[in-house]
Amino acid sequence: MADVEDVNFPWVIRLAREDAGSLASLRLVPDIELAENGQEIWLRGPCGAESLDPKLSALPARGRYELLAPDRLRRIDRRVPEARLADLRWQPLNEWLRVEPPSAALPAVEPPPIPLRLERSAEEREPGLLLTSLDEFNLFAARAALVRLERLQFAADDRGRVLVRGEPLPPLPGCRFVLHGNVAVPAGFAWQPAVSAEVLVRRFGVTGDALVVWNEDGTITRLHGEQFVSATRSAVRMTARALR
Repeated sequence: MADVEDVNFPWVIRLAREDAGSLASLRLVPDIELAENGQEIWLRGPCGAESLDPKLSALPARGRYELLAPDRLRRIDRRVPEARLADLRWQPLNEWLRVEPPSAALPAVEPPPIPLRLERSAEEREPGLLLTSLDEFNLFAARAALVRLERLQFAADDRGRVLVRGEPLPPLPGCRFVLHGNVAVPAGFAWQPAVSAEVLVRRFGVTGDALVVWNEDGTITRLHGEQFVSATRSAVRMTARALR
């Protein structure tokens, strides 16, 4: 989920290794290459088609760059190149995604972690996050007062869903979440065992400005702060147009 920006230049994206799962949507896209560099993954590709923009924008990138000949890197939010692309071993992304790391010959024996689960709760708290459809949010943004929109941020995915963050949330159909630090839990639910929110953040490995959305079915969605953009009418309209 992220802002949409046309990729009309050779590009490079830098990600944390733990976010490698977000690359699955690019597995069948040709001409994309990947290189490993310590705890980071680097991705590069040529000028992309417009249909590729939402998938690249949805990646939880640590940095996005334009690749200038021969190896200069310019952050897309800056005017002047500021770095060079390291000499890395590149391989096609679809080949790298097929590689399975070997398991340890002698795995350490650790006590099983106490499973966390969501249960219905009578406690009422003000939600700070809304999962709704991009079409619904686009209609809301077209009619809402600017003073209402400027309090909101949003992040969209390629399935036409959008997460809206801010207060007050728009009165749209969808699923509302209560924020507990950097973890969002469905409104009307609480976790058991009732450990502190700090323990929850550590369990999910949330760092920096990352956000984990804990869905009612037990799955989680992990986002980075840069994937949320201000909810201006033009930003919402351009995102909806790009994902159609």
